[in-house]
Amino acid sequence: MKSLTNNTNLFLTRIALCWGLLGISQPLNAQSPDRIASLISNVRSVQFEQLCFQRSIVCADIGKAAHLTTDLIYQLFDTERKQDPTQRTKIVNQIARLYDAKNINVVNKRLKLSDFFVVRKDRVFGGYAILIRQLQKQELGRKKVGYIIAFKGTYVGLEDPNDLAANVAGLPVNMYKNAAILIHEGFKNYAGSVFADEKSKELISEILLRQKQPNTDVEVLITGHSLGGTAILYAAMLADAGVLPSNMRVIVFGTPAFTQQNFQQRYPTLVSRITRVETEGDFLSYEKPGLMRPIYDTLSYIPIGKPIKATAPVEYRELMKEREILLKQYQASSSPESRANYFNVMQKVIAAQSNIHVYSYRYFYEYYRRTQGANLTRSSDR
Repeated sequence: MKSLTNNTNLFLTRIALCWGLLGISQPLNAQSPDRIASLISNVRSVQFEQLCFQRSIVCADIGKAAHLTTDLIYQLFDTERKQDPTQRTKIVNQIARLYDAKNINVVNKRLKLSDFFVVRKDRVFGGYAILIRQLQKQELGRKKVGYIIAFKGTYVGLEDPNDLAANVAGLPVNMYKNAAILIHEGFKNYAGSVFADEKSKELISEILLRQKQPNTDVEVLITGHSLGGTAILYAAMLADAGVLPSNMRVIVFGTPAFTQQNFQQRYPTLVSRITRVETEGDFLSYEKPGLMRPIYDTLSYIPIGKPIKATAPVEYRELMKEREILLKQYQASSSPESRANYFNVMQKVIAAQSNIHVYSYRYFYEYYRRTQGANLTRSSDR
């Protein structure tokens, strides 16, 4: 009986996953500007605000990465999808100003819907990332060379099933052939398609060359939101290619758990360089009572990285209290009315969790921009 109950719960969770994936994707989860502003204004992270108060560069790293990965990269992708070169140039210029970029390249490995019926089994697909080379700086006789690699999160459209395919291909597979490192198959494909691209190879070769140059400090930031959390796997691939983990920093927002314990054992130094930003109530959260937790536990997936937590809006907490009350009523009496009430509140919960996943991380850029701007100095918090 217990096994049957567990299987039923997992089945229902998978249904919620498919439903939730549509809710957390761009552009299906489109909200009014006022609704977005209201949600952002009700999110708070004491940890992050303390970093900003200390004038730590980590405040800037997280704030800028949040803007790039939860807003600008989706806008850029949408301009390419709509073939709007004027708007694309505008977004690229915004990214360039954000990071003092001298060069920006886009890796787009998307397949069209028709391609999925003829794609080879061994072909990886779906990756979309921005590769940024920053302007070189001089500090105390040393050259400072910076790179940013940003991965796009979930974007689901009828004509673009790439991200849906990547998300649902969730069974663990070896990261490399005959390697005892088990990871989410779809995330592996997403990261691998970008890693294998010629633009990415050129960037990696440049980073490796810079590492060997005297009096040169190399900094590589790899970041992403949602499905873009595959930035973690890309960073591992960089490490295997020879990029020093001490030169890398990884920041991910609202990313699901998609690696097993052996990944941490294989990349301990890199894992110590990962910051995982998560808002309470995020649909993909590992924390209980998250809807995804049964799937994570079944596949032995665990979150990695140092957590930076943000609290959910008050409305969400009130909704969860209502859910608990209706759940107890439903468990006490399986009447049609109690069942309908419970499923109605669950619809609201999933919608709220989806909104939190898509929009809450913009709080980090808004707070950084409002309180710090570009006037930051590096500190020991780096």
